[in-house]
Amino acid sequence: MTRKKKTRKTGPLALSNKPKADLKRIATDPGKHKGKGHKPGSRFNVATAKHKAGSAPIDQSDPRFGSKKPVQLVNPNAGQPVTTSASFDYAAAQAELQALENDSKLQALLERIEEGDDLTAEEEAYVDTRTERFEQLAEQLGIALDDDDDNWEDDDE
Repeated sequence: MTRKKKTRKTGPLALSNKPKADLKRIATDPGKHKGKGHKPGSRFNVATAKHKAGSAPIDQSDPRFGSKKPVQLVNPNAGQPVTTSASFDYAAAQAELQALENDSKLQALLERIEEGDDLTAEEEAYVDTRTERFEQLAEQLGIALDDDDDNWEDDDE
C-alpha cells in the first residue's frame, strides 16, 4: 500500500474557500429586518403624530388614560330599605292565620307543654316557628293577643 501525504486541500466535497474580502462584505451587510409592532416611544408621541397628520389641532387627550366619566362612590339605594309591605295580601294572611289555629299537631304540642311534658328538639323547633309566625300574622292583621291569660282566674277572688 502506498503512503498518502497529508494535505490542506479540502477536496471535492468540502466548501470552497472564498477570499476574505468577500466574507467581510457579507458579514457587514446582513440586511435590516422590518420590526413588528409600534416604534419605540410611540405611546408618548401619539398626540404629536396626530397633530402633524391633521391640519386642525385635535384636543390634547392622552390615550393612556381611560374614561373620564365620573364614578359614583356611594350607592344611593344603600340607605333606603326595600319595602315589600305594599303588596300585603290581607286574605292570604287571614287564611294562614286560620290554618295555624286549626293545626292539630301544634294544638297537641301546646297541650303537652301546658301539662308539663318535655318535648324533643324537633317538636320545640316546630312550636317555636309556628308561634312566631302566628304572632307576626296577628300583628300584621291588627289582632291584639292577650298575653295575660291568668287575669281571668284572679277576677273570681
